[in-house]
Amino acid sequence: MFETPRQIGTAVVGDGNFSVAPAPLAQIDFGKIWSVLWRGRTTILLATLAALALAVLYVALAPHEYTAATQILIDPSDLRAVGTETQPAQANDAALLQVESQVNVLTSDAVLRRVVAAEGLDRDPEFVRGPSLLSVLLGRNDLPGGRSLAALNELKRRVKVKRDERTYVVEVDVTSRDPNKAVRIANTIAQAYLAEQTQVRADAARQVSQSLSSRLQELKDSVRDAEEKVENYKERNHLLAANGQLVTDQQLTDMNNQLSAARARTADAKARLEQVEQVQRSKDENGAFPAALQSPTITALRTQYAEIMRREAEQTASLGALHPAVIDIQAQAERLRRMIDAEIDRAAIAARTEYESAKASEQMLAANFAVLKQTAVDNSEAMVGLRELERDAQASRDIYQAFLVRARETGAQEQVDTKNIRVLSKADLPQKRSSPPPSLLVALGAMMLGAAAGTGIVLIRPPAEDRAPQRAQHGAWRRTAAALGLRPRAATGVPVLAVLPTADVSFALEAADDPASPFCKEMRKVYDELRARQASRGNPSVLVVAADDVDDAAMVALALAALAAATQRALVIDADLQRRTLAALDVEAGDAGLVDVAVGRRTLSDAITIDRDTNINLIAFVAPQSRRDRRIYDADIKRAFELTRRYDLVIVAAMDHADPSLRFFAGLVDHIVLVAAADGFDEARAERFIARAGLDAGKVRGAVLTGLTAI
Repeated sequence: MFETPRQIGTAVVGDGNFSVAPAPLAQIDFGKIWSVLWRGRTTILLATLAALALAVLYVALAPHEYTAATQILIDPSDLRAVGTETQPAQANDAALLQVESQVNVLTSDAVLRRVVAAEGLDRDPEFVRGPSLLSVLLGRNDLPGGRSLAALNELKRRVKVKRDERTYVVEVDVTSRDPNKAVRIANTIAQAYLAEQTQVRADAARQVSQSLSSRLQELKDSVRDAEEKVENYKERNHLLAANGQLVTDQQLTDMNNQLSAARARTADAKARLEQVEQVQRSKDENGAFPAALQSPTITALRTQYAEIMRREAEQTASLGALHPAVIDIQAQAERLRRMIDAEIDRAAIAARTEYESAKASEQMLAANFAVLKQTAVDNSEAMVGLRELERDAQASRDIYQAFLVRARETGAQEQVDTKNIRVLSKADLPQKRSSPPPSLLVALGAMMLGAAAGTGIVLIRPPAEDRAPQRAQHGAWRRTAAALGLRPRAATGVPVLAVLPTADVSFALEAADDPASPFCKEMRKVYDELRARQASRGNPSVLVVAADDVDDAAMVALALAALAAATQRALVIDADLQRRTLAALDVEAGDAGLVDVAVGRRTLSDAITIDRDTNINLIAFVAPQSRRDRRIYDADIKRAFELTRRYDLVIVAAMDHADPSLRFFAGLVDHIVLVAAADGFDEARAERFIARAGLDAGKVRGAVLTGLTAI
């Protein structure tokens, strides 16, 4: 597919000196225009007089009509005559839409038929015209549809309803040849509209009330059935309630309190029993425990025992331990101890009896509590179904209550007018006619129109002696425009972006560095067009291709790259297999091309060569040292081309329009610029080239013409 390129030299086609003279601006010759108008003053005057005569004739013959207006306030928020709830506020746009709908109601057949009947318009010659001449000749004297329909249609034509912006005020205008009749019809329309609204609302309330009433008995039966289901369910599941609470729940609460108290008593009795038994086992401090202290007998015995012990101590100290009196006292003390022990034993028996009684009572309460607890669990399961039935019954009651209240309200509203509509101002007798317009205004308009028509006739149709010089002048302008190189636009939509002189690459690069040079200004137009047409994100890429056999594509591509490289990073891809674009610069040729980057043999940065004089980045599509040891696919080239997107401007230079790679690169780039000879560019050649090369016509931004000689 690719062959080793051969180097060719760059030929200098010309010295590059050229100039483009600006086209002279067209000047308006007011003196000549005035001269033409003055010569045609008779035509202008006659046209003005003819228009004035027609205006006078129109005012005299046209029937005079008068317009009467009445204003109606249509408030979308109705009056609240029944119910205490406040009416919800409507959104502003929704309220305006509702009022706008009422504007259409004002001109509806229902309202206007009331007016026709009230004013007898079906017998008014102004509203019911006689049959046409053709109908009379055919023997059909009756009006199609009847006189009422004819009057209704004529009334619709004469009634105009409008609403001021952002207001609820509606104005009704009625036009008639009789001003008094216009006033009567306007006021009758307002009254008919109010009556129609009252009837419509009453009918709507009656319809709703009847519909609700027909549903009340059904809803009442539904409530009764739901309540009966609740009561039957309670009876089947023994769900008895008192004060809003199940009896089993109340019993369970009371039993729980009793069981807690019984457990407390059992614990207290057990504590007292253990204390007495501890005293019995220890034999210390007989009677020294709370129960003994509360017993009067033990207290009295302990008092006597204390007194005996005191006497024993005194007698022992005075008489000795073996004295008979001391021994007698000791016998008394021993008897008191046995009496105290006996009382303690009786207290222990009483404590044990009390403990066993409390324990038995606790066990009985616990058994009863367990039974009630199981009953409560069963009732809880049954309550699930009961609550579901109660919810259904409550929902039925709520619906029935709502329907009942609403039925009563709508029944009352049938006889109550709740519309918030009133007539702001009744129609007054019009002082001026509405048609035709005032005579002075008609005359002035006719005179201005006639004068304008006469002026147009004079200017559009100049004298015959002036036409030949005008044609000669027009032909001279076209020849001058062609000589000055004005930008034509072909039918294909390919504009001429720039016109360049005959020059070589060296001159083009030097001229691109001078912003004031004509060459740089022309190339700047191409650059600005590409930037302006870059619609998608990312940096632009452009294909510069020669549209004929001219070899100036390399010059245009390098000049455009040099212009961009002054402020940005520009990359030139030499897609010509002969590498004539790279040969035009005195740079060291690289040993790799874009195909080496595509197959992964080299990186893009290693394959690019930089021209130090112009700061242009260069890379060949196929280098002489590029190896084709495997097949290269289009997807590989596309991925390699996407790597070049990091440059601000990518230029693909292609000089051989017959190269098959041209169509491939045309599909990758964003823009296409054609390079053609100035003396050979026309729309036919451009069309043939775009079709033959298979280019995307939507990407062709224009053509750069080269080889323009100095003027």
